[in-house]
Amino acid sequence: MLDNGVKAELDYHALNAMLNLYDSEGKIRFDADRKAAHQFFLQHVNQNTVFFHSLDEKLDYLVEEGYYEAQVLDQYSKNFMREIWDAAYKKKFRFPTFLGAFKYYTSYTLKTRDGQRYLERYEDRVVMVALALARGDEKLAMRFMDEILSGRFQPATPTFLNAGKKSRGELISCFLLRVEDNMESIGRSINSSLQLSKRGGGVALMLTNIREAGAPIKGIENQSSGVIPVMKLLEDSFSYANQLGARQGAGAVYLNAHHPDILRFLDTKRENADEKIRIKTLSLGVVIPDITFDLAKKNEDMYLFSPHDVQKVYGVPFSEISVSEKYAEMVDDKRIKKKRSMPAPSSRRWPRSSSRADIPTSCSRTR
Repeated sequence: MLDNGVKAELDYHALNAMLNLYDSEGKIRFDADRKAAHQFFLQHVNQNTVFFHSLDEKLDYLVEEGYYEAQVLDQYSKNFMREIWDAAYKKKFRFPTFLGAFKYYTSYTLKTRDGQRYLERYEDRVVMVALALARGDEKLAMRFMDEILSGRFQPATPTFLNAGKKSRGELISCFLLRVEDNMESIGRSINSSLQLSKRGGGVALMLTNIREAGAPIKGIENQSSGVIPVMKLLEDSFSYANQLGARQGAGAVYLNAHHPDILRFLDTKRENADEKIRIKTLSLGVVIPDITFDLAKKNEDMYLFSPHDVQKVYGVPFSEISVSEKYAEMVDDKRIKKKRSMPAPSSRRWPRSSSRADIPTSCSRTR
């Protein structure tokens, strides 16, 4: 029996689950979580980590078998590599939480090709990232190692996951794409999302220019399916491009608050949404012009404008129009199809019972 009533024989999942329980003094059992991390190593990590007799043996094996990128290691002397690895292990890093350790060994560390055994500990991954980023500068490599292990600096996921590995994606993340209102652009955007996600980057796509559901195509009314089917295609694409199983593709889509599909767009995150439209893994964002906040303050109805008509009238895509400046003009323009929506949603109008899934995961404000 360990302190605070935590049994030593409990497995790490059971210990971690005790975080949801309070101890006899009504306190959260952070000690159980620390013990869960410790037991995770004793019961799982240590037993499934490949053992090497020396650093030289380890590096030679990982390079010869195509796990490590030889060009990264060739920039440094063997003496320095021993020095930086010794310095890293002397820091005696320990994961403070079970979740941190579990996430690292599930998604980041280098594994054998069958995925069953670990070839790196956390210190190894940190050193390889430091060596790759420093590009032969020994002082900088040592500094990178120290900053990461101390917790003062953490590289973005694509960098930390891929640096120094032979079979890897790129060390970059965060791409922004604009989808235009035609099938060719939609197809290119899906392909670009697959390629960028495959190589390690998160991708955000702006869907504001796509015509709304029910809009005409080639003059025939009620032909467009709107933005939801495009979102479903993108969600499947990001799920498919999972970087060799190490990391799910990270995708987000943005829509202007004055797009006619905006409410359907937000409804895709409701837990009780129809499975045909429900979006589970794709993140949502709403672009909110200043005029939307002004309408909210005055508790006035807001108008939603057809992107197809806006482009026909102004000669540029909806995303290039300043809705705040052109709002009154577009409301009065009979050439632009529009519909009156509910009053602009101020913060006080969200129902208290709304779950986080009921609102966009991120918002950006524009003029």
